[in-house]
Amino acid sequence: MVRVEEPEQVHEPEAENFRDALVDSFNARDLDGIVELVSDSVTSDMFEGSGVDAAIEGLSALWMRYPSLMASRGDCENDCVVALWLPDEEGVFRSMGFLELTIEDDQIEHVTYIDDDDADFHAEPPDEEQVEEWLDWAEWDRGEEAVAEGPFG
Repeated sequence: MVRVEEPEQVHEPEAENFRDALVDSFNARDLDGIVELVSDSVTSDMFEGSGVDAAIEGLSALWMRYPSLMASRGDCENDCVVALWLPDEEGVFRSMGFLELTIEDDQIEHVTYIDDDDADFHAEPPDEEQVEEWLDWAEWDRGEEAVAEGPFG
């Protein structure tokens, strides 16, 4: 079960830095920022193949399928993770799982998607300012009128 709260665990600074940078790049839809974080041979169960091109293709497909998908910082069983959130029909963000990062040689080497209701998972909800920024980006990118309508309930 997901508990929404501020993470209280103490982690290795490197893992926290990668998690924080990935969350920021993910929510900004900043592919260049993500490319800087991942290794040339990055793998994941979320995309086919390996390498930067496969990661970018998989991530782009994920954003196309779930354009309102947001990320935030989280903890699971003493590891820092990236929490993933989608708004429901009423616009309230609900957890859709989390990403566990494997870091080697100062790069993200593997990304594991975990959807485990029994995990001891804690996460902060998506930042309301980031949601507004993303909606502004959607309007600029696609010419759609984007208005935040209470994504936090």
